[in-house]
Amino acid sequence: MPTPTFPLTRSPLLRSSARDRELATAPGNLLCILALVTACAAPVTAPDSKAGPGSDGSDLPALSEATAGLRRLDGLFTVWVDDDSGTVKLQLPGRQGESDPLARCLALEGLRTGLGSNPVGLDRGQWGRAVLIEFRRHGSRVFVHQPNLAFRAPGGGPEERQATEESFATSVLWATDVLAESAQGDCLIDLTGWLVRDAHAVAQQLTGAGQGSWSLDTARSAVDTRACLAFPDNLEFEALLTFAGQQPGSLVRQVTPSSESVSLVQHQSLVRLPDDGYAARALDPRAGAFGTSYADMSSPLDQPVTRRLAARHRLQAPGDSIVYHVDRGVPEPMRSALLDGASWWSAAFAAAGHPGAFRVELLPEGEHPLDVRFNVIEWVHRSTRGWSYGNAITDPRTAEIIKGHVSLGSLRVRQDMLLFEGLLGTGGNASGDPANLALDRIRQLAAHEVGHTLGLSHNFAGSQLGNGSVMDYPAPYLTLDDAGAIDASRAYGVGIGSWDRIAIAWLYGAATNDLAADDGELIAGVATPGRLDRLIAESTEAVPPFLPDGDARSAGASEPRASLWDTGADPVAALRRTLAVRAVGLAAFDIDRIASGQPLSDLARVFAPVYLHHRYQLEAAVKVVGGVIYEHSLTGDGRPAPRSVGARRQHEALDAVLSVLEPAVLDIPERALNLLVPRHPAARGDRELLLGRTGTGFDPLEAAAVAADHVVRALLQPQRCARLVEQHRRDSGLPSLDQVLDVLVRKAFESSVTPESPAPVTRVVQRVLADSLVELARNTSASHEVRAAAEVWIERLVARFAPPLAWSTSGSGAAAHRALLRADLRRHLERPGELLSP
Repeated sequence: MPTPTFPLTRSPLLRSSARDRELATAPGNLLCILALVTACAAPVTAPDSKAGPGSDGSDLPALSEATAGLRRLDGLFTVWVDDDSGTVKLQLPGRQGESDPLARCLALEGLRTGLGSNPVGLDRGQWGRAVLIEFRRHGSRVFVHQPNLAFRAPGGGPEERQATEESFATSVLWATDVLAESAQGDCLIDLTGWLVRDAHAVAQQLTGAGQGSWSLDTARSAVDTRACLAFPDNLEFEALLTFAGQQPGSLVRQVTPSSESVSLVQHQSLVRLPDDGYAARALDPRAGAFGTSYADMSSPLDQPVTRRLAARHRLQAPGDSIVYHVDRGVPEPMRSALLDGASWWSAAFAAAGHPGAFRVELLPEGEHPLDVRFNVIEWVHRSTRGWSYGNAITDPRTAEIIKGHVSLGSLRVRQDMLLFEGLLGTGGNASGDPANLALDRIRQLAAHEVGHTLGLSHNFAGSQLGNGSVMDYPAPYLTLDDAGAIDASRAYGVGIGSWDRIAIAWLYGAATNDLAADDGELIAGVATPGRLDRLIAESTEAVPPFLPDGDARSAGASEPRASLWDTGADPVAALRRTLAVRAVGLAAFDIDRIASGQPLSDLARVFAPVYLHHRYQLEAAVKVVGGVIYEHSLTGDGRPAPRSVGARRQHEALDAVLSVLEPAVLDIPERALNLLVPRHPAARGDRELLLGRTGTGFDPLEAAAVAADHVVRALLQPQRCARLVEQHRRDSGLPSLDQVLDVLVRKAFESSVTPESPAPVTRVVQRVLADSLVELARNTSASHEVRAAAEVWIERLVARFAPPLAWSTSGSGAAAHRALLRADLRRHLERPGELLSP
C-alpha cells in the first residue's frame, strides 16, 4: 500500500514528555529496581569487534550484522522484515537511564477479517481497547509491561506516586530475547511472537459463545510481511491466525467452509503516545459523554477518589480538524447515504465554534481502514442481521480519542426494507417506498454511530422531541392519512437534534472566563456544572433530558421518557397510533409484500415485523405503569426530585397496554393467514420467522402467545411490581399491585370471553397469564410482597376453576383448557419445584 502524502487529520502524536514519564515511572519503582539488579548481577565481558556493547555485559551480535539482507521500514520504530522466513524484527532505542523503559507507546489490536456471525460477534474491523505498554529490558530479555493506570496519584509528590505504584500490580504481557545490539545501545528483538498471538481473545470468544473448544494453532498461523507498514507515528502489522476447534457449534458451521478450522486476519498497531498539548476534560455525568475513570489516591479528603475524564478528539488549536472516511467497499446508494448522514455533525461543530472542522470523505484509494491515522466508517457483512457499532480508541491516560471506527452491518438496510415492505408493499405507496425509507434510516444510523466515536453515549429520551437526538434509537414515525392509508412521509428526521448540539458544545466548546478552565477541571477531577447548565439555558430549542442505556434498556426500567425504538412525547398515545397502523398493515397484507418470483413462504418473513410492529412502543407505554419521572443531577443544580407518574396516567397506560390482549388484536385476518404457507425447504431455520408448534406451517396461536407474553411479562416484571407496592404504600391514590393483577386477570378471564371472541386465542392469553404468575411467584429475586401477591392470585384462579365451573363452559376444548390450568396451578402450590408448561 502506498505511503500517503497528505497530513494527519487528527491530533499530532509526539514522544512522551517528562510529565508522562513521571506519571508512569518513579524512583523506587520495583520494576526498575528489578531491571537494575538483574543488570548488575550479570557477568561482565568486554565486547569483541563483532558484538555491540551489550548493556547486560553479554556477547551479542552487532545489530548491523543481524539485520543484513532484511527489508528495513522506518517509522515510529525501525522495523526489519525477513520476507523469506516470515519474521519481523523490531529495533528499540537504548534507554536513557537505568530506570527508564526502552520505549513507551500504545498497543492496539483488532480484526481485519471477520467470522461473519453476528451472535458470536467477531466482525470485520472490530477493535479491542488501546493499552499503554512499556518495552523494558531485563538482562538479555525484553519484557512488554502494562502499567496500572486504574490507580494514580497525579496530584502527589514523588513519594506519593511511588507508594501508589507499589500498591497495585502491573502486568507483563509478553517477553522475548534480545537478538543483537548496536554501539549506541539500540537492541533488536523478534516481534513475530507478539504478532502471532491471540491478542483479540478469539479462541475465548468462540468457546464462550458455546461454539466448541478452540485454541490457536501456531503451525497454521503466520505474519503477513506484505502488510507491515511503518509511519512516523504508528506501525501497522497483520497476521493470519488459524484456530482449531473441537465439536464446533452451529453458528460456526453456518459461516465456515471447514467448521473445525477458523482463519482470521488479526491487525495490530503500535502508536506513538499523544503529546501534552491535549487538555483533558472532567466528565459531567449529565452531559451525555463517555470516557475513562481512575482512582486518584492523591485526592484530598474533601474530594472524591474516583476521577472521570470525558472521551473526545483533540480539537483545540486553530487548524485542528476531525475527518471521517467512508469505506470504499460500501456500494451505492448506501455509500452516498453514509456520506450524507455522517456529515450532519458538521453543523454541531460549527455551532460549537469550530466551523469547517468536521468533514466526511471517501477513504483514499489504497489506504487501510484499520490504519490508526484514519477515522473510518467500515462496511461489515454478516450471515444474519446484527448491530452496528461506533468504537472510539482512546488514550487510556487522558481519554483522548485517537481513532474513531464505525462498523455498519450491511444487512441492516435490508432489514429496514423488510419492515416497510411488510407495511407498504414492495412498491410502497404515495408517502414513500421501502428502498428510500431504508436509506433515510441508514443516514440516521451513520450519524448515530459516528456520534459514539465522537464521544457521545446514547440518549433514549431524544424521541420526546421527535428528532431530539440522533443518539436515540428511532422507530419510524408512521400515521394514518385521511383516507386511512399508512403515511410514511415523516418516517425519519433529517439532521441532528437539540441534545446533540448541546453535547457537542459541551464536549468540544472552549471554556469561557466565567466558567472553570479545563486545566482546573483536570487537576480537581470534578466537572464544573455551570458549563452544561449554561448551554441548556441559552439554547433556543427545547432540550430533552439525558437518559442513557441504564435508564432505558432494562426490562424493569421506570422512566417512561427513556425507551428504545419509540416515538413521540406521549408513549400511551403513540401505542394507540402504532396499533392503528399495525391493524391497517395486517388488513392489507397481501402477496405484493414480497418481490415477484420469490417463494410464497417468504411472506412469513415479512409478516413477523408487521404482526409485532407495536412491540417497542408497548415497552415504552408499560413504563408508565409504576413509572418514575427523574433526571440525573448534581448537588445544587436545581433539577427536580424524582416523582411517581400520576394515577390517571398510569390507569390510561394500563388500559392501552391491556388492549393488546384483545382477541381482535391478537388474531390474524383470514386473508393474511391464507397466504402464510408452509416454509420453503431452503428457508427452514430462518431467524426472521415466528416459530410455532405446528411443524413447517405457520402457527397463529403461537404468534398470539408471543404477543400476549410481551404484555403480561412486561406488567409482571418483578421490579415494576415492587414499585407498584411501594408507590401505593406512600400514596394510596396510585394503583396498587393487587389492583393491576385484578384488572389483568379480569381482562384475561372475563372481559375477553364473549360470544364473538375466538375461543382458542382467549385461551392462549389465559395460559400465558397463568404461567407468568407461577414464574413470578417462584422468582427469588422478586420482593416478598410481590411473590406473596402472585401466590394469592394463583390460589384465586384455582378456586375459580373448581368443579363444576371447570367443566361448565361450552365446548370440550374450553373445559379441558380450564381443567389443565387448574391442575398446573395446583401442582405449583403443592409441588413448587416442579416445572409447568414452557
